[in-house]
Amino acid sequence: MVGAIYAFIGTLFTFLITTLGAANVFFVKQHRNEDIQKVFLGFAAGVMTAASIWSLLIPATNEAEKNGQISFIVVPAGFIIGVVILLLLDRFVKKREFEKLSIKKNTFMMIVAITIHNIPEGMAIGLAFSLAAQNNMDSGLFMGAVCLAIGIGIQNYPEGAAVALPLKGEGLSRKKAFLLGSMSAVVEPVFGVLAALFAGLIVPAFPLLLSLAAGTMIYVVVEELIPQAHMSEKDTIGTLGFIVGFLLMMILDVAVG
Repeated sequence: MVGAIYAFIGTLFTFLITTLGAANVFFVKQHRNEDIQKVFLGFAAGVMTAASIWSLLIPATNEAEKNGQISFIVVPAGFIIGVVILLLLDRFVKKREFEKLSIKKNTFMMIVAITIHNIPEGMAIGLAFSLAAQNNMDSGLFMGAVCLAIGIGIQNYPEGAAVALPLKGEGLSRKKAFLLGSMSAVVEPVFGVLAALFAGLIVPAFPLLLSLAAGTMIYVVVEELIPQAHMSEKDTIGTLGFIVGFLLMMILDVAVG
């Protein structure tokens, strides 16, 4: 139970950092501009691609090897499952005439992918605090869990912006864009606490969950964000947005990972 309490505090911190990232919508100019929207979409694609590699696939490989699993089977399997999940969701959304809703399909899919990706991040924090609790709150393990929460929190800042800014560019109010951006990380406290409570059951499946999340994010980047970011006469704007988002997320992942 002690581990679950600390897991909640740690994941609440990461949720609040995502909220700060989403708050960037309040500093964006009011007028709509198609080119700016392409920059936002490219930025989101870059953030998601870098996060898939450094926050998900590499840790998934390391965790699989640590668990004695065959990493080159487990990680691709999880990735494929993630792609299939988003493929089915994409088909379902198209059949339901998504155009009637207030946001575009590509942005909806991006929100889903980032939310799914936040689940294993919250679980990682929960597992770290659970491990510390199982060892009588060993100072080394506890500080490792704290550093993990801080690192994931810092990485969450651009992710909150990557959700909120495209929503703002589509014409949603600042408050709605901010709310959706921040809520993309609300799953972290929920699954962080659950992971701390049921650590023994979750650890073996953790590499699969990480790579699954990566599969969902890459699917959205390739299927939705990159094509939309280049639907403009100035198609290099979306590319530059991608590069900025990718570099920012890569630097944060490497620096605090």
